[in-house]
Amino acid sequence: MLLLGTCFCLLVSSVCGSKILAWFTCPAVSHQSAFQPIWKELSLRGHQVTVITPNPLNEIDLVNLTEIDIGFTYQVWKEIDISNMRRELSNAFSTLYYFHKVHERSIEMSMKIDAVQNILKKDPGYFDLILIESHSPILFGLKHKLKSPLIAISSLGFFNHLNFLIGNSVHPALYPDFVSELSTPMTLLEKIDSLHLTIGNYLINRFIISPHADDVARAYFGQDMPYIEDMVKETSLILENVNPVFSDRRPLVPNSLQYTHVTSNRNEFLEKDLKQILDNAKEGVVYFSLGTNVRFDHVQGDVKKNIMAALGDLPYTVICKWESESIEGQPKNVHLRKWLPQQAVLAHPNVKVFITQGGLQSSEEAIINAVPLVVIPFLGDQPLNAKILKSNGMAETISPKELNRELLRDTILTVARKENYRQRAKELRDIFLDQPQSGVDKVVWWCEYVIRHKGAKHLRSPAADISLYHYFMIDVIAVFILSFYLTFKIIQLVFAIIVGLFRRKPAEAEVSRKKKKKN
Repeated sequence: MLLLGTCFCLLVSSVCGSKILAWFTCPAVSHQSAFQPIWKELSLRGHQVTVITPNPLNEIDLVNLTEIDIGFTYQVWKEIDISNMRRELSNAFSTLYYFHKVHERSIEMSMKIDAVQNILKKDPGYFDLILIESHSPILFGLKHKLKSPLIAISSLGFFNHLNFLIGNSVHPALYPDFVSELSTPMTLLEKIDSLHLTIGNYLINRFIISPHADDVARAYFGQDMPYIEDMVKETSLILENVNPVFSDRRPLVPNSLQYTHVTSNRNEFLEKDLKQILDNAKEGVVYFSLGTNVRFDHVQGDVKKNIMAALGDLPYTVICKWESESIEGQPKNVHLRKWLPQQAVLAHPNVKVFITQGGLQSSEEAIINAVPLVVIPFLGDQPLNAKILKSNGMAETISPKELNRELLRDTILTVARKENYRQRAKELRDIFLDQPQSGVDKVVWWCEYVIRHKGAKHLRSPAADISLYHYFMIDVIAVFILSFYLTFKIIQLVFAIIVGLFRRKPAEAEVSRKKKKKN
């Protein structure tokens, strides 16, 4: 008994109080909200956590937490305003490239401050674990600089190139990239499109994104660093925020895991005036929010005008997230707020419909509260999320390009009045919440697992070590083709010899006959 107690104490002490560095780069509230509960829980469990983030918690009771504020990286969005970046006006390749540029720009801006430079001066092995956001290859170089195990984590799915490097399946007919807007089953043309995107993304990453990321990483982490894609392959664990509703059911290697349901416990509450509006809305409430990245007041053209006119046509109370205090011609039934406690609003029983851009966190919160959706997707994973939600029967979707007053109004009324949308939302909620443990507990457990086993190299798949032509067995296929070719040539030669022999015998007989006749 004493021996068991001693072993338990040694196991706990091996992870309790570990030094953890977390670096989450993306300047977006929706991304950071998926990570905040994780670094908070790690600090509450006794770990000394240092986190570099544009959205610090600033909670004074978290005594084990040091937050380095890089909120200035939100300036990146001033360079590109995504409010008018519609999927119809771009393609998956530009979306992929743009997404990486946002992360790279944020990282390079962060590298210049003293607090980050001091982190990079720490002795090798000072940190027991490094947590990074996965979407740019640059930060994978921290493993070389700090000589510590590294876990990559995502607030949404992974790009297929990361899946390929880590060893997960990237079959284009089954598991298309999430920015492709494709899902199974696919038509022949969709399969061709997916193959084109898969090959194109590989080439863009291989010859553009990775080489540039390697140059940046070497500048900060050392010129002796292995190539950045090799550093990605050395990752101890990758974790992606994917729930059962949106999962593509891709088979995963042992060091690739999925988690979900981390943002549902934000302890939000309704202010008195907002609660009164919701309580008094006897006809029901329509909640409108395009998230934190798409600024409604920046949307150009007739889109903004059409949306506000459609909301004014509704027989419901409308609560609308709006970045300005007011708008010209604001309908009487529309209440504007710069910020809203979204989970608390969605949890109110009077909410009939949620109009959203289709971001993962907003979609999950709608599912948790069983609120039907009208989705107006703009970019990134939003178009695919919208397609999945509609195919599951809890949403209708409208392309920003096709949006008009009548279409939006009629779509909202259809979703609000037909009970099948809410019933399907309840069914998806039951699937979503039926989990053996919370997402935070799962992530924290695996973080401590990697610390306990000093990188958990035993989880690493051999698929991460093979090249592209080995992965698709091109060398084996080439051997078979060569074998068939040589076999065919040998048969052709033997046949030619046999035919030659048969032809030679009659010729020789004729020559002999002529000689005899002459004699």
